[in-house]
Amino acid sequence: MTFTEAGQHWSEQLLSWAIPEEIIAQAEVPPWAHDPKTFAVDETLDPTSPIFELARELLPLEGGSVMDIGCGGGRSSLPLAPRAKHIVGVDENPAMLARFQQAADEAGVSFTEIHGRFPDIVIAATKSDQPVQPCDVVVCHHVFFNVSDLEPFIVALTAMARLGVVVVLPQRHPLSAWNEGWKHFWNLDRPLGPTAQDAITVIRGLGIEPEVFVVPRPPMSQHAEDPISLAVSARRRLCLPASRNQEVAAWLEKNPPAFMSDVVVLRWPGGLS
Repeated sequence: MTFTEAGQHWSEQLLSWAIPEEIIAQAEVPPWAHDPKTFAVDETLDPTSPIFELARELLPLEGGSVMDIGCGGGRSSLPLAPRAKHIVGVDENPAMLARFQQAADEAGVSFTEIHGRFPDIVIAATKSDQPVQPCDVVVCHHVFFNVSDLEPFIVALTAMARLGVVVVLPQRHPLSAWNEGWKHFWNLDRPLGPTAQDAITVIRGLGIEPEVFVVPRPPMSQHAEDPISLAVSARRRLCLPASRNQEVAAWLEKNPPAFMSDVVVLRWPGGLS
C-alpha cells in the first residue's frame, strides 16, 4: 500500500534487485539470509557512537523504554542501557531473537521479545486482547532496504514511538557492496538505487521532516570481518556453490567489498510528541 509517488518509486527500485530465477535456482542457500553471528553484541560496539547518542537523547532522564525493530542480536538497542530500562526486540527470525535474549540476559537488561514481521505483528495484535504497547523510543537499524512497502512501515514506526524514532541506514542499498562480484562471476549489472535520499523523500511525503545526520559507520562485528566468514557471506550473496569458496576468497583479496564508511541517521518525533 503506497500513498505517494515517492513511495511507489522506492518500491519499484527495490523490485529491481530481484535475482534472475536461473541464478536463484543454483543457490545452495537463500542469498538474502543473514548469519545471526553477524548481528551479535560484541566488544566492537561503542555505546558513545552518535547512532546511540541520538536515540539516548530522546529517552527520559529517569530511564525509558525502547522498541528495536529488526533487533537481530541487539546491537541496535542494548548499548542504550542503562538509560533504556526496558527493551522490546522485534524480529521475524527466531535465531536472531535467541541472540537478542542471550545478550540481554548477559547484560542484565529487562526485555521483551516479539516474534514476527513489523508492522504485521502490531496490526494483528490490535485485534487481540494483548495489543503491542508503544515505547518511548523506536529504533530501526539497517532495515529500510528490506521493506518494499515503506510508507505504512514509517507510519507504524511513528505510531509505536511516544517520543521519537531513530532510523539508521547506509547511503545506498547495502547489497551494492557486492555489485562488482555480480559483474565478475555472473556478468550481471546490478541496480544503484534506491538511496538514503530516496527514503528521506518518502518520509517527507508523509508530512514528516526528519533530522538528518551522516556519521561514521560503527565497526562491523568481528565475525563479519573475519576473512573466512566474509568469503562464505560473499559466496552466499552471489549464489555460488561451496566448491567455489577458494575462488571467491582469492577474488576478495584483490577486490574487497565496497562497504560504506558512513551511515545516515534519521530522527523524527513520535506519534505522541
